[in-house]
Amino acid sequence: MTSPYGKKALIVFLILVTALSAIAEAAAILSDQSLFIAVLMWIPAISAFIAAGISLKEGKETVSFAKKRTMLGIRLCPIRYILLGILIPFVYLLIPYLIYWKIYPENFAYTGVSFDVILKDLTLYSIVSVLISLLTAVGEEIGWRGFLFPALKEQAGLHKAIAFSTLYWCLWHFPLLIFGGYMEGTSLLYQLPAFVLCIFPVGTITSLLREKSGSTWPAAFLHAAHNAFDQAVFGVITRGDNRMYFVSETGCLTIVCTWLFAAALYYLWVRKGKKPQPAE
Repeated sequence: MTSPYGKKALIVFLILVTALSAIAEAAAILSDQSLFIAVLMWIPAISAFIAAGISLKEGKETVSFAKKRTMLGIRLCPIRYILLGILIPFVYLLIPYLIYWKIYPENFAYTGVSFDVILKDLTLYSIVSVLISLLTAVGEEIGWRGFLFPALKEQAGLHKAIAFSTLYWCLWHFPLLIFGGYMEGTSLLYQLPAFVLCIFPVGTITSLLREKSGSTWPAAFLHAAHNAFDQAVFGVITRGDNRMYFVSETGCLTIVCTWLFAAALYYLWVRKGKKPQPAE
């Protein structure tokens, strides 16, 4: 098969994921039920499996789960990429929170508590939170980095694939940001551009991990770790009415930190990895 993905499958994926997500987001907003959020996060995977089947049929290939799984990057990879997927969001989220706690120590729940106690309280909780978050994050990543990113790369190249897939991922969250109370704590005029500025480099890092590892699993672990550390660990032990302007997915400190990480990985894995072209 000369074209593993194809334009038709890409278009079908975008139509499916947009239409089904709109229904699930509307249901989540109107009912305020977390079940619909879980369903929403698996819609990209469902759409990706359907689109993968279309790709195989177009290429006159036998449609099977094994071939779909391969197309979507659901394969083993070196463990270092999984560990990077967990470590990178831990660091780019922890640094902004540490700065915020230093500026506003009264907003840190563990102020005055020894490091040993903090470590004991949070280590197991963090591990469990990442694993629980993985149950839904993998649904998104099968769609975004498993299908959409490589399909766009085939059509438009690496840079446009990273930009478009990540921007779509950002905009996919907008109904929940505007109507669903997601990431509350700032004015909407600040929240929307700040969210894009923060999540765009996160999507870039996730795409680069998918590209470097050849697997969707590191992307899924990064997504899960990001959600877990921000929402279930650091966010839970942080108070302050102004915190969303500094940390989490709309914080200025997080924006700076994620862009620095994205730029560093892009340089190491893309720019530095390019071989010089021979002179004509």
